[in-house]
Parts: sequence; structure tokens; C-alpha cells
Amino acid sequence: MSGRRPARSIAIIGMAARFPEADDVEAYWTNLVNAVESISRGTNAAAATGPVSVGAGFVPAVARVRNIDLFDADYFRIPPAEAVIMDPQHRVLLEVAVTALEDAGYHAVADKTIGVFVGCGENYYLRDFVLPHERRDNPAANAEHLKANGTDTRILAANEKDFLAARIAFKLGLTGPSVTVQATCATSLTAVALACTALAAGDCDIALAGRPFDAGASGTVPGSGAALVVLRRDDDATADRDHRRAVIRGWAINNDGGSRAGFTAPSATGQQAVIQAALAHAGVAADDVGYVETHGTATPIGDPVEFESLRRVFATGTRSGECVLGAVKSNIGHADAAAGIAGLIKAALAAERATIPATLHFESPNPEVDLAGSPFTVRSETRPWTGGAPRVAGVSAFGLGGNNAHVVLQAADSRPPAGSARPGQAIVLSARTEAELRELRSAMAGRLRRRSDLSRAELADVAFTLAVGRPHFEYRWSTCVSDGAELLARLALPATPPRPALRWSLSIHGTYQQIAVAGRRLAADEPLVRAALTELGAVAVAGEQAGDEESDLRLAALTALSITRVLSRLGLTFARIDMPRWAAPVQAFVSGGADAGLLDQALHDCTPDGDVGDARAGTGRILAGPAFDLGETIGFAWARSALVDWSGYFAVEERGRVPLPSYPFSRRRHWLPRIAPHAPEPTRQAGPEPATRTTDVRRTVEAVWRDVLGLDAIDHEAHFVDDLAGDSMYAVEIGARLREILHVEVPLDLPYVAPTIDSATHYIESHLLGSATDQKPADN
Repeated sequence: MSGRRPARSIAIIGMAARFPEADDVEAYWTNLVNAVESISRGTNAAAATGPVSVGAGFVPAVARVRNIDLFDADYFRIPPAEAVIMDPQHRVLLEVAVTALEDAGYHAVADKTIGVFVGCGENYYLRDFVLPHERRDNPAANAEHLKANGTDTRILAANEKDFLAARIAFKLGLTGPSVTVQATCATSLTAVALACTALAAGDCDIALAGRPFDAGASGTVPGSGAALVVLRRDDDATADRDHRRAVIRGWAINNDGGSRAGFTAPSATGQQAVIQAALAHAGVAADDVGYVETHGTATPIGDPVEFESLRRVFATGTRSGECVLGAVKSNIGHADAAAGIAGLIKAALAAERATIPATLHFESPNPEVDLAGSPFTVRSETRPWTGGAPRVAGVSAFGLGGNNAHVVLQAADSRPPAGSARPGQAIVLSARTEAELRELRSAMAGRLRRRSDLSRAELADVAFTLAVGRPHFEYRWSTCVSDGAELLARLALPATPPRPALRWSLSIHGTYQQIAVAGRRLAADEPLVRAALTELGAVAVAGEQAGDEESDLRLAALTALSITRVLSRLGLTFARIDMPRWAAPVQAFVSGGADAGLLDQALHDCTPDGDVGDARAGTGRILAGPAFDLGETIGFAWARSALVDWSGYFAVEERGRVPLPSYPFSRRRHWLPRIAPHAPEPTRQAGPEPATRTTDVRRTVEAVWRDVLGLDAIDHEAHFVDDLAGDSMYAVEIGARLREILHVEVPLDLPYVAPTIDSATHYIESHLLGSATDQKPADN
């Protein structure tokens, strides 16, 4: 490993987390720098740890994330019946993945492959909640039994570790490698290392890496939560002006092999080797490292072994300053397999913000740890990160079984946002529901209240991130503003999402003198219109003095043509285009390189069939007059469901992505009730009663669909796949249940053949019951 070449640096461009007493990364950092201990002790903690065998000296303590029973199943199109049996680690990580990608300013796009590298801890929800319910019908049910039949296959798919990465890729539309990583307590940092390797090799353009962790996991003080980072090759991130929080310079993973006392014992030799390999990979000397986020088990064996490995690595240096050691476990408990990702986020923020958080409860070192004779120190209070630049940190994660991982990162150099010629910026927000849109607007307003003095360039980056870096949903809101204070004021106004427009018309209105003035303004302020005018040879005319009738008329006509062409190129197709009478003789004033038929051709290109006749009902109307603003216009159309090429709109500027408030999930409780040991078995909720030939088939079909999908009510015209998020496993169960109740050979793919309750009812009545009139169920 020592012979590895320096790494191709990897930028951390996004992150998201849910930690104990911290619902996001900013709250996590605030707790760290304020030395907040997010660990509960006493009776409540004892209850949270569950049924465990403890000794007389046991002090119950646990660090648990809030609201783990809540999940926005609708966002991910997961039926309630599936959500309630799904491992909460999978559910939480789905939401964290969305938030992390939004923090980076990316989502699933055709020109970038996004990989997923994640791991998962032991599934206590399956053991303690799902399987007890399954055993009510099958006392022999266990994790192995779940592989036996169709009904249990749904439980297996919702809980098995192997499906974690693939489910994220499927639900978010990510097409890069999807890899589930298992390396015990080193899992999350190993996932990061594998993601970095895949990025360096070109296997993907962007990668998500991290993992959830559960409070039932072993450790000094068990913790729970989830964390992910978004990674990208640093040269690409720099070129695209991504928000680079830190840069990973090197990474390494290994195993202790047989160089330890026992299978679960750590090895200073193996840990030393992985740290040295990561430093060599980074091309960084130990003397350059100012902070190390340790694995820090706080155990009599683990801490001395880890310290010894660090002492050996740093003993070769000649440093005069100190290297600070820290351990996030003192704040949030033992994060088990997510310890590495929790430490990586802490170290990245420390490097970014030049602040090293305190390590709690450090009073005196372990007697086996000789801090005084080393270059290391442990700080019990938060202090600035002083010393030379760049700020370099190491992060370690060591797992049972000898799995080791180490990452070397440094602070990213900052780049000011590029300027913008546009005086106004189009701000767009969207959500799945009107209520969520209101909440998103409120979150944006909250962010602006903390800082509304955005420069024009910063506001342009906000506009770019919202338009290009977020998926677009049904309920939409747009505005065009010139500064942060104006945006804050617009967000405070009540607003109702506009109704969609199916077709569009364009009307150029105003005198030719007014449009000529607008042309001169747009040539200076709007790059896309300026480019279109340049193509038509009209930029020189725009520079001529106003008042010359021939020049003004020519400029006005070519401005009208340029506006039409730009809107068309950005995706708007018009069913009707109205030009003022003064634009008709434009051909007489077009000379030089411009084709005399250019206006007619442009109008033809912007209309599906060349017909600019009457617009139909439901057509949205765009008025392009003296005050025309391109951003405001396409924002207006986008809010009414028009498909707008936002990437094309921003292509003429160097824009960057910035962190903004993430999607406001509408979470509901999806949690099975606990079945007490040795308690009488609860009565299974009654399903649909068996039907006779006189039974209302529609009611039976609806009852089966509701029971299988876990819904309280279903619209009879709701589509099984498009509206109810049904899949093949649900279809098979519905078909099997209807066979049992109706005593006819219902196709097991019935919900695909007849995807609504009404069509399924008609199919059964016409194809099955009609031909089975004379049949009777066999006597038992």
C-alpha cells in the first residue's frame, strides 16, 4: 500500500445527517461547538436499550434520533403496507439521501451518473416488531423463513441489507454503481473510501456514501441516526463551481489479518498501516495533520491501541506544533458502523470553519496513553483551528474483525461567486403538495432572515441551484427579484399555485420605439437576447443613438424576433404568435448577413405546424412588451407547468451551487405495535369475507386492495402503479387473495391487466364469474 500514487482529490460537495438532538447538519455542528451531550441516561435510556442482560454496574445510557417512527412514504411512492414493515434504517436513509443531494445542488440527471455506497446495521425492527407479527400466523417464522413465500418476500425486500443501496438508486433514479458495504464499525468510512475509488476510476460522476445506525447496536454508549456525504472529483467540482466543503486528499482500507490477540481485538500494527497508507495516498506528511478524529471507543483496550498506532505514525515527523485528537462519540454515543461518517462530517466542518469542537468528559488521559510524551493533545473546550494553511485532518474508523479505514482531508479553497449581468433573478420553488410548498417558502424566508444582504452574484447562484439542482414537482411558485430583501418580501406574501396551462401564445406588444428601447436594454442586461441579436446582426444597431426612425424600427423588429427565438430555444412552443403591424415590413430593413425570410422561418419554427391561428381554451398567454424580462417570463411559464430548459438559461453564465433549505417531508407514523413476550396473541385484523355469487364483487376487490396496500380508502379510478405505487409482489398477493375469496382463477397479475378497482371488477365479472355461473365451491 505504501507504493500507491497520490490520489486524485475528491471534494465533499454535500452532506446530510440526522443525529441525536440534531435533525440536520447545522444543528449537529451547533451541538458540537457548544459541547452539547446528546446522550440520555437513567430510566428512559434503560427502556430505550431494550431487553439486555446487564451487570450491577450497568448505567443505562442511549443517544437516540428523534421521530424514527415517522416517514414520508408518499414522497417515495411507497405504499403504507410496505412502509410499516420496512427497516427504519432504510426509511431514514432514503430521506437523508434526498437531503444530501439537495445540499449539493444535484438530483438524478441524464448527463451525470450518481453512485450509492452505503451500509446498514443489524435490523432490530425486524426482530422486535415485524417477525412477532408474522409469527401470529406462522410460529416458525424467522429471518430465514422469509425467503420461502410471496407474502414474506415483501418483508424480506423491505428489510434485507442487500437491498439498501439498490432501493435508494431505484427511488431516486440514480444510475451509477449501487453497492452495499459491510465492514462492522468501519462500514461508513469504508463506503466513503470505495466511493472515492469509484470516482477516481471514472465509474461514476457523483457518489453518495454513508450509512444509518441503530440504537440497538453494540458499543460503549449506543447511538442512532443516519448520515451521508456527496462526493465528486475535485477538478470537476471546481470547474462547475460546486460548494466544496472539504477535499479528501487520500484514503485507505485494510484488515489486521492475524496480527491481533483475538478476532475481536484491535491491532496497532494494522491501524498504523492504514493511516500511513492514507497519508502516502494523499501525498501528505504526518507533520501537516492538525487534527485527527479518532475512532475513540473509550474502552480500556481500544483507546491505548489506537493511540499507539497514531504515536508510531507521527513519531517519524519533526513537527513543533501540536495535533489535536477528538472523538464525536463523547457527544452522540457510539455510532457503531456510522462512527466514521459522523467523524468525517465533523472533521470536514472543522476544517471548513477553522474551529475544533471540544471533546466531552476528558479530565485525565487513560493511564496506558502517554499524551505528555507525544505531539497530541485533547481539548475539553472548543477553540479556533490555528496554524498554517491548509487545514488538514485525518479520520479513522476501526471495526470488529480487524476492518480499518482512514481518510485524509483538508479545507477547500474558497472561490467568490461569479458576477451576473442580469439585474433580476428568477427564483423557482416547487413541491408535491400545496402545504409542502408553503413550508418550503417559509424555510427559504427563514434562511433569508438570517442573511438577506445577498449580492447579485450570490442571488444568481441561489436561482441557479433552485432551477437546475432540484427536481420539479406539480405545485409551483416563481418570482423575479433583484436582491435578497425583495425575495424575502415576496416570500411573505400569500400565494396560491397557478393553474397549469396546456398551450401557450405569445404576444409582442408596444410601439416600435418602446420595443427598440427594450432591445437596447436587453442587449446590455440579458445575455441570451444579446446572443440572438448578434446572430441577426442587430447588436450594432442596438448601439446606435435612439430616435432614428429606420434604426429604431429595424431594432424593434429584430428584438421581437430575438425574444421569440430565445423563448423557443428554452422550450416554449407557441400555438399562436401575435406581432404588431409595425413588425410586418421587417424584411425591408433586414440587410447584411440576415436572411430576408428569417422572421417567417422563425415564426414557423416556434409553431408546431406553422399555423399561428386562434389559441385554444386553456392556453397561457405571454406578453412581451417594453418591460420584458426573460427570467420573469420563463418563471411565469414554468409555474404554469411549462417545460423550461433552465440549464440553457444559465449556460451563458458561470453559476455555482449553494446549500439551501431542503425538501420539507410530510412524515406520518409507520410503526407496528410491539407484541409483548408471552402475551396472548392479538386477533388478526379481519380481511374481506369470502364472497358468494351474490356478493358485491366491487366491494370485495376494493377491500382486498385496501388490505394488501395498507390504505384506508382508494379511489376506484386510481391506477395500481401510477397512483398507488403498486408492484409485482403486491399484484401477486392481491391476485392470490381474490382467488381465495372468489373461488375463481383470478390472474396473479390482475392489477396490471386491470389496473383500477373498476376495471378489475369488470374483468372479474366478465371473464371469470360470468363463465363460472354453474360452478360451486367444493365442500371441505
